[in-house]
Amino acid sequence: MMPIDLGIARMLRNAPVVGSGVIAVTLACWVFFFAGAGTGMDVWRMSVPGLPPISGQTEMMASTASIGMTSMTFMWWTMMLAMMMPGALSHLPSHGTEHLPATENTIGFWSCYACVWLGFSIAAAAIQYQLVDAGLLHGMNMWSTNTWFSAALLAIAGLYQFTGVKARSLTTCRKIPSGNSPFRSGLTYGLNCLASSLPLMLLLFAGGVMNVFWVALLTVVVTLEKALPNPKPFSIAVGAASLGTSAVVLITRH
Repeated sequence: MMPIDLGIARMLRNAPVVGSGVIAVTLACWVFFFAGAGTGMDVWRMSVPGLPPISGQTEMMASTASIGMTSMTFMWWTMMLAMMMPGALSHLPSHGTEHLPATENTIGFWSCYACVWLGFSIAAAAIQYQLVDAGLLHGMNMWSTNTWFSAALLAIAGLYQFTGVKARSLTTCRKIPSGNSPFRSGLTYGLNCLASSLPLMLLLFAGGVMNVFWVALLTVVVTLEKALPNPKPFSIAVGAASLGTSAVVLITRH
């Protein structure tokens, strides 16, 4: 069995300064998340193993509404970087190009990759407010309050694992992009990673946007999909597990 390589040693060897910086930023995002990600909330009080209980929100709704769009977006963005970077480290270019040394090449690539997740985070934060207003998301705990909504998210994520779009995007974002423009390569790589992981990331609305257990689980899933020598069996297993969980939710909660 081939060992899982997260690319840390290669990055530190080829671009020690920027490699150390990328790793430091990733760790800082995790620390920031565990500290509440600027929301003023205790992530452990918003965390439960497994699917959260279906409960009303009434007076809790104001808690999320009181957090500004900028702060909520920054929370999502840093959380996405914390979750996605462990799997992306092995694919960041730590070499130079004809026109750029290794440091500038890596910084340009990573910056565009991070911008893709910033765009997703803006959309996710906006959707979160709408879900709270619609009564589908708990205003404080930020998890689903509707059985059908949870089941639908799980079913969509499960079915997506079997699609050609998933297979193609995952294949592309498992490779170190080539090309002389780190900005174009970083953007392309980021968009493919987003296409590969989008339905899985939306499961945070089911299990809890800041639920430590769900954040950790999804981080492991997307990291293994990029790091395993042959991710197809694992991706299929994840799809089957999501579909099975969706069915269990509908059966046991109605």
